[in-house]
Amino acid sequence: MKPTLQSVSVTEMLISTGLLSGYRIELSGWLVETDEGLYVLGDHYPEDYFYPSRVRITNDNIVYPILEKVPSLGGGWSLLFHRSKIRGVVGSDLPRAIMAEGLLIEETRGAGAFINIDISPENVERYVRVHGDFKFHRARNPLRDWLED
Repeated sequence: MKPTLQSVSVTEMLISTGLLSGYRIELSGWLVETDEGLYVLGDHYPEDYFYPSRVRITNDNIVYPILEKVPSLGGGWSLLFHRSKIRGVVGSDLPRAIMAEGLLIEETRGAGAFINIDISPENVERYVRVHGDFKFHRARNPLRDWLED
């Protein structure tokens, strides 16, 4: 019998032997967009987009409604670096992954107020029909002038 929804951090998910594929969890951490897709990073400071404590989000196209609701970071390594809480289903064991079913994201960094992002399959599919699958691979250079893009 699978346990009820459990709140875990990225670090807790990575070291847990009891969170099996198919379990429902709420995962908290830093949401980032990389060349490989969306990830939730463990808590750390200073901000490091390459922080090794990370969990992959398998339904990448949820990035569309996210970018519509929260301000993206101009240029640099990622369009996103926001605190988030992701409700979803634990995926593969190695590497660790989650399929997001619900998402709360801190709209204004440091404010502590989270907003709900509609990542329902129907909403995400509307974006994909118009724009196609999100293209994660792009030039990433934190020193370039994003106004020139």
